[in-house]
Formats: sequence, structure tokens, C-alpha cells
Amino acid sequence: MRTRRRQLSVAMAVISLSTVGALGSGLVLGPRTQAADPNDQVNFTWTKGEAKIVANYVVHPTQSDLDASPGSPSSPRADAGDHQRDLSPKSFPAAPHAAQPNSAAPAAASSDNTVSPSSSSHSSVPPLSTSAMGLQGSNKVCTVFPHGCNPPDMALAASPTDVLQGVNTSFLVLDTAGNVRPGWPVTAMQFFNVPKVTKADGSPCDTADGSQPLLSDPRAMYDASSGRFWAAMLQYENAFGNALDCPFKSVYYIAVSQTGNPSGAWNVYEFEMSGGRPFTADYTQIGFNKDAVFFSANMFKSDNTAGFYAEIFEANKAQMEKGQDDFHALGFRDIQATSPGTAKANVGPFLADTLQPVVTLDSSNGSSKRGGADGFFLDSVDGPDLTTGNLCSSAADACKGLLLWKMTNPIGHDDGGARPALSVTYMPNTKPFYFPPASNQPSCSQCIDSNDLRIPGTPQMKDGTIYATFGTGINNGTQVVPGIVWAQVDPSHASAKTGYFNFSGDTSATYGTLMPLPNGDVAMLYERMSSTLFPEARITVRDEGSSNFTSPGRLLKAGEANYRPSLCGGGIPVCRWGDYEAASFDGQGHVWFAGEYTNTHTDPTVAPQYGRNWGTWIGAFPV
Repeated sequence: MRTRRRQLSVAMAVISLSTVGALGSGLVLGPRTQAADPNDQVNFTWTKGEAKIVANYVVHPTQSDLDASPGSPSSPRADAGDHQRDLSPKSFPAAPHAAQPNSAAPAAASSDNTVSPSSSSHSSVPPLSTSAMGLQGSNKVCTVFPHGCNPPDMALAASPTDVLQGVNTSFLVLDTAGNVRPGWPVTAMQFFNVPKVTKADGSPCDTADGSQPLLSDPRAMYDASSGRFWAAMLQYENAFGNALDCPFKSVYYIAVSQTGNPSGAWNVYEFEMSGGRPFTADYTQIGFNKDAVFFSANMFKSDNTAGFYAEIFEANKAQMEKGQDDFHALGFRDIQATSPGTAKANVGPFLADTLQPVVTLDSSNGSSKRGGADGFFLDSVDGPDLTTGNLCSSAADACKGLLLWKMTNPIGHDDGGARPALSVTYMPNTKPFYFPPASNQPSCSQCIDSNDLRIPGTPQMKDGTIYATFGTGINNGTQVVPGIVWAQVDPSHASAKTGYFNFSGDTSATYGTLMPLPNGDVAMLYERMSSTLFPEARITVRDEGSSNFTSPGRLLKAGEANYRPSLCGGGIPVCRWGDYEAASFDGQGHVWFAGEYTNTHTDPTVAPQYGRNWGTWIGAFPV
């Protein structure tokens, strides 16, 4: 949502929190087999919290007369109806690779972890069964700002019959052949039925943007066990220098479809995220298991002064599917740690951030029980390193480690039992990682943001293993390039296996998102770009039993141009590329991915003079 959440880990580590309330102690999952277990030297603390339900109502996203119990909101902007012009209702075949400034790919470095970009092998990626244009960068996809949002953050949820995509402040539904469903796209304001923002006396505020709500960071999921779609998004007002004449607000909207039809009715829940503090939620995160929905946020001081904490919550999935609100979303906030590493760094405690809730694709996290099946969250130790004190700034200052959080008894209190409990395991033995350099494109060097050390895409759990990725710098033998750390975490033994995915020369691999496949393989969506390659989206597969991804994989959508060439590397030294991509499994026979690429803005409804030439592309293949 914001221009940049974390440039350096030290910027987060120096913040000191004023912690209030009873502190919880970190517990270790699994047996301790060594006296020198690093978990024995790390002390985690947190406070209890609650995300109160502000409103609970029903919406029909494609209808104008929305049914909302809090009162009918103001109508969306007048131009929302011609949003349809951004996508014609037909299937878009994958375009051939655009002409490149230089088609000669650099030779591969002699490294087991480095993939040759000149390889033509698709590895084990089947031919795409669907290849369709997703939402494109324009003032129609993001109506809050006059010339559209830049860059995209995207959500994706696919069933055997429908595909829901969210990008910035718009949502789109397609059939599985890639055809746009009637009535779509719609604005996020209409999707969640969010009213225009007003002052306490009812008069408009933030009139420069038409008093529209500031919505951001969509996420979406499909729950094959119940056949329901889920979507989430944050809203903030009077924070980060925006909408300062509006009342302060920081909420999540979490919606679940009443049936398997995403064009039908949805139950919407508005959760208050600030807990009465002057902090604003950022970076929407959501996951689920059989019994509960889990969500988390990074909380920043609303006035942009020093202050940060992370918070995580659970909610009763069955109650939300029924549209009921007789439950409480309880959780934890102020999550931090002290350790030998934090003492060495002398920059304050480790502040946990981006605790990504896990989506459980099957029943591998245990059968439902009173109090609900355990829920998991995963985050990276992105400085200070809990053992060494490193701040992840370079190879010499690299960090290691992942944190596995387990929330037990997540919904037991809804039946009159105890509130949920939280425990954590520190897994230090990962591949080293550090902040990646910016990526190259043909028009400029190190001018495209390569993300940071947070886990961007939603982790997926299948057959007792959690799959996730995050970014890093990697020395490929000739230079340091942006690459990807992939991770497989075994919650039952609290252990992690990690590896690198990167290219030779100056080629970047960024924004990875993993999806485990039914046959034991693992698929990864990622973006690739270099001094000779326009930013493109690709899919690769690691075969079951293989130690690493070994192929560039199959092209999802080729880049068509440089990204914002009049600005990147000049007026904007490093242009942002987004925060996360998305993947989904339909529960039957296909996996789906949504990635980003650069387009040429040939659509006359788009304003190319503002250089927002990004697009999204959706693809699927059978498994």
C-alpha cells in the first residue's frame, strides 16, 4: 500500500514499542534434541488482542441496489460502469514473445542453484489450458486516484467454474475459459459495499478523491472443502498523509460467498484493526484451515512517526459462512523477541512482521476437534538475525531463519472455552538471505524494485508441508542479482528446507509464489527481467524428488515494453513493481496463477502519458 514498507531491517529494529497488558511467552514446538537449541536463547513476547466486528452485512457485487445492514452506502463513482472497457468479454490467447532489444541470453554460471535463462525446456510445466488477460493498469482499475494506481497487488481464487481476480481497487470474475462474466469488473468499493467517507457531521471529506474510501491490498482464496470464495481488503483514512480531513479509520473487510457462485451473494465482515491505538493496518494477509479464518497485519504509526508492531487474529469460519456474528476474532499483537543476536546488534528487539497465515489445502493439519484445528503462520527473520545480529544488508551481513507460529484452540472460546494460545519455533538453519538489489530492464539499470525479505505470496499447506518463498540477493558467480528463496516447512518436526532460484548474468527472478501439486511436484510463478528482457511472468515446476527448480519454465506472459521508461531510473530512481502475486488450486484438476508484465498501453481508455504500463495475466494448467 505505502511507497515502501521496509528498505532496511535496521529501520524496523530501532523502533521501541511501549508494550501494555499481560505478556505471553514463546513456546517451542516439537522435541528439543540438543542442549544448544537456539530456541532456548530466544525470548518471544506478545500481548492479547481482539479485532472487533464493526459491521456484518450481505452484498451482491454486480447489483447496484446492494443490501447492507449498516445502511445503503453512496453510489460508486459515475465512471465505474464503463470500467468494462478495460476488458472485452472474450478469451485472450497468450501473445508471442515481444521483440527484445537483444535476444542473446547470457551464459549460465557454474552453480547448482543457477538456472540458464537460455534454456527452452518447459521442465514439467504442462501446456496452459487457459491463458487470459487480467486487469490492466489504468484509472478504471484504480478509481481512487485520477490516473490509476501503480503498481498492482493482486488476488486470485479459482473454482472448477469461476476465477476471481482482485487487483488494487477492482475485482474481476471470469469463467475457466477466460471469458469475463456479465457485470464484471466492479470496483472494490462496490464489491464490499463500502460507503463514501464523511466527516462526523455527515459532510464529505477527502473531496479531492471524490470522498472515496482508501482501499488497498486485496487477497482472495478458494476453499474447495466448502466450495466458497473468500476475499479481503484493507481500508484506512486519515493516515500516512492521506485523507487528513477524514475521521481516522483502519479496518479489514473479509467476505465469503454464500454459494460457489462469486457473482451471487456474499457475507461481508468489517473488522476494526487498530485496537484503539493510533496505528494503521497495512499489507492484508489472510489464510484458513477447516475451522477458522486467520488474518494478520503490519501496523504502522498513522502519522508516519516511529512505531510498528504486527498482529494476528482468528475468526470462526462456519459462523462467517452462515452470515452470523456471534463470535469474537481474538489474537495477539506487539510480537517481538530478544536474543543473543538482538543484543549483538544493539538496535532494540526483533519486531516480527508479515506473519503470513497459511492456507490449508487438505486435512493434513489434523482433524477438527473442540476448539478447532491448529492454525499456522510463517514469517522470515529479516533482521536483526536472532543468532548473529546481522541486519541482512549484504552477503557479509546476511540473515538466516524462519519463524513458525502455531495458534491452538482458535475457535474454542466461541463455545465457551478458553481463548486461543500462541506458540512459536525459531528455525535458524535456512539458506542465508539479504536484501536484493533492484532489477535491470533494457532502458535502465537497477531501477525496478525487487521486493524485500518478507514472504509475499500466501503460504500453502499440503500433506503436512508448508510452502512459501521470499526474495534475496544471490551472487551467481559474476554479480549479485535478485533471486528467490523457496522454503518447505514441516510443522510436525518444526524444520525447514530451503533453496535458491536465480539466473546468471544480470537476469532477475522476483516475486515468487508457490503452489504444491497433487502429484507431489511444486509449481512456482515468478517474474523475470534483465537488461535484454522486458519484465515478464513465468511458471516453473520442481519435480517431486528433485532438489531444486532447474528450468525457467513456461512463459505465462511476455513483457511488451520497458516499465515506465520515462520515469524509472530517472525521476523515480527505483520504480515499485508490486507487493505480491497470487496462485490458487480449484480443488479438482487445475492450478491457477496471476502474474504481472509490462504492456504497451494500446487501449485508448488508458492514459499512457502517466507511464503506468503494467498488466496482469491469468493462466492455468491441469494437474
